[in-house]
Amino acid sequence: MSLYATGTITGALNATTISGTGTKWSDAKLGITNGSVLFISSNAGVDGVYQVKRVISDTSIELAQPIYKAFTNSKYSILVAESASTAAWSNQLSASLGYYQAQMDGWQQIMTGTGDVALTAPDGTKITIKSFTALDKDKADKSALGTAAGVNTGVNKGNILLNKQAYNFTNSDIVAKADAISPGVNIMAKLFDGSYDKLLGPDGPDAGVPVVGQNGTGYSYATCYSLRGTNRTILFVPYATSGNSGSLCWRGAFGNDATPLVYTRDTRNTTVDSSGFIKTASPIIKIFSDGSFETNDESEGAQVMHESVGVYRINNILGPHSDKAWGGIDGGFEIPKDRNGQRLLWLDYEVDADGSILVKTYHRTYPDAPVFARNIKDGYAESDPIDIPSDQFLSVRVEMPQDSIWNLAQKAAQEEMAQEEIAEE
Repeated sequence: MSLYATGTITGALNATTISGTGTKWSDAKLGITNGSVLFISSNAGVDGVYQVKRVISDTSIELAQPIYKAFTNSKYSILVAESASTAAWSNQLSASLGYYQAQMDGWQQIMTGTGDVALTAPDGTKITIKSFTALDKDKADKSALGTAAGVNTGVNKGNILLNKQAYNFTNSDIVAKADAISPGVNIMAKLFDGSYDKLLGPDGPDAGVPVVGQNGTGYSYATCYSLRGTNRTILFVPYATSGNSGSLCWRGAFGNDATPLVYTRDTRNTTVDSSGFIKTASPIIKIFSDGSFETNDESEGAQVMHESVGVYRINNILGPHSDKAWGGIDGGFEIPKDRNGQRLLWLDYEVDADGSILVKTYHRTYPDAPVFARNIKDGYAESDPIDIPSDQFLSVRVEMPQDSIWNLAQKAAQEEMAQEEIAEE
């Protein structure tokens, strides 16, 4: 004798049918049949005993007696093969043999049949498997994949190149070249007239065409050729691995005549001010209301202190920067504005002998503006000292000393580059 207790059951008062969740009652191999005994379990023990009248489905059983105490999602157990009768044993054996025979018949169809084969997994899941004949029929024909399907990898003509393999091409080849001695890529393309020409040339200074200034960072080069001739576009890609390593730039070349150099504007050479506008980058510090601050790569090492209401001191610098792009020495401050473009603060500053800047901010009003735009704040009159608005910041462009983190890194990069050039010579 054995017990089947998989899943849970639910039954209503006076009903004669129970439903199961996660059950497989109709599986004949289990031996659940007319006369099997059903026990309902609870924390207190056995909560009811019933006789099975018939199995309706995997999740439904009809009982021989009405339910005298309702239960929901309850544990249970069914006593199967409660007698060692020859009939009960024969029924279970027959069901088991029938299941395994069905499996064997299914696998016979998979190996020798021509279509889809339906099988029942041990847990009762219905699955469909294609026969070997069907799989062979559905496979792609090699001819439908193009000539590449029959090409070997390697370095000989007609092979597909793997990473870092080298192959010297001729005008009749379409190949990629990765030269281990002088890194670069050459890609050939078939032109409209049937001839071949180079689309992408090796990186390295392009002969006869002015290159981009190094700026202490170093660039790699890639030449993009037009169809035929020597007309091309030269890309200059910065390769320094840290700090502000320059920006992507390019120029056109017609023979040995070059067009003006074009630089991209990106995070390495621009910054976004407190009003959301993009400006040329340099040593910039963002100062927030409580004296917290952010530096960029070039201003790393600067420090800010909130000394009192509306008073902020910037240390480890050499005063304001005088870049004309920001308006000269007095233009390196970007003051927060309201939605109408009005500055929310008056600003004054002092430069101490050690180069530190004492920044002072004052409340600014607009009495002649409409009421909503006057910038009136309770407790503050016009020109009263006031902190930077808590939801904005003040941008300050500064001059950094020669021993700043940025300047020392640039000096080291220049020295390293000079050593590389000497070694190449």
